[in-house]
Amino acid sequence: MPRISLFWRTFLMLGALIVASLAATLGAMRLLDPAPPEQRLAWELATVLNLTRSALVSADAERRLLLLEELARDEGVRVLPLEPGDRIDPQGSGPRLRAIEPRLRQLLGEPTQVAGRVNGVDGVWISFGIEGDAYWLILPRERIERQFGPSIRLLGAIALSLSLVGALLLSRLVNRPLAVLARALGAVSRGEPPPALPVSGPSEIAELNRRFNRMAADLAALERDRTIALAGISHDIRSPLARLRMEIELAALEEAQRDAMAGDIERIDRIVGQFVHYARIAQPPRGETVDVPALIEATAASYRPLAATDTLELSVDAGDTRSWRGDPTDLARAIGNLIDNALRYGRSPDGIARIDLRAAATPGGIRIEVSDAGPGVPPDQLERLTRPFERLDAERSDAGGAGLGLAIVERIARRYGGSLALASEAGKGLRAILELPTLAA
Repeated sequence: MPRISLFWRTFLMLGALIVASLAATLGAMRLLDPAPPEQRLAWELATVLNLTRSALVSADAERRLLLLEELARDEGVRVLPLEPGDRIDPQGSGPRLRAIEPRLRQLLGEPTQVAGRVNGVDGVWISFGIEGDAYWLILPRERIERQFGPSIRLLGAIALSLSLVGALLLSRLVNRPLAVLARALGAVSRGEPPPALPVSGPSEIAELNRRFNRMAADLAALERDRTIALAGISHDIRSPLARLRMEIELAALEEAQRDAMAGDIERIDRIVGQFVHYARIAQPPRGETVDVPALIEATAASYRPLAATDTLELSVDAGDTRSWRGDPTDLARAIGNLIDNALRYGRSPDGIARIDLRAAATPGGIRIEVSDAGPGVPPDQLERLTRPFERLDAERSDAGGAGLGLAIVERIARRYGGSLALASEAGKGLRAILELPTLAA
């Protein structure tokens, strides 16, 4: 099941709360005012008509004309005789008037006629009778329209839309400090110096950022001290090793003893080199255009002496790669470490290391794949291979490495924002896939 980010989780929670609140509010409004607007307006129009008819019936004949003038002037209500030749336009009623027409007839009686346009004049025309004569009661159409106004559904939709936009902005505001912290942590995981986080804002976020800045400064100081220490160790150890190598060459020793001692010195020198390489990866990479096929060919050429001794079968395919922007030393070191790892631990039962090196261009960089035909690694143990100084068994500890080969490759991948993936099946060897994005110019 895919994980939902904290931003969307916060937004969905606020959205659900807003929707529930609006639903409860609209439900309460319906409970407090159960009559629909059509029914209320029909009651009002029926009341106006009944009052007008009662006033006309009870008024003296001399005062009826004066009463009609006052109604037209003060209330906008007109009364006209209903003639048999009146032209009623059925298309002039409109949706509002058609909605209240059944309710008016129910309140005033079935013979009642309701129209929106009679003789070409718009309005609310309602028929009624006085002492056997038929009349029209005419009210302005605006009297109906303003009673309805925007529907509750429309108001609810507008309120919901504005509330969800507010929830979206609020979620972004709340989660922005965590997003900035996540990007800074990503920079630390890639070995890049993270930007200093602001220590303003809410007290909890400010304290968290303050501690992160302190941690980042401590890690940077630790990296500098480790680099200096390992560089010093390299110089202090390699100088005596060079003297030992010279003394061994000049000493009167048997060839087997000389070769064994020289092999031990080479092994120590190689381990010291891995320490130095692992420490230097913390520095920012330099970006330059690298001819990938040429670099792969040069790296593979350094292993040809082993191929001549029938201990290595190296197959190389540069694919459609052309150029890549990054540090050529990093790329050469990563490819060399992958080949060395396959050479040490990926030999077939006949003692030959059969290694396939494949390269291909990707939309964002390059992909390097190195596979061997060795005994493979249990799938549940693959993650341990990229840990520094980690060895799966005692046999690997005697193979001449310090447990940093794949750790160096994985650290190079993280520094470029790429990845190192390992796949293996028992008896089918190990396959390493290195993805390296191109550095921005």
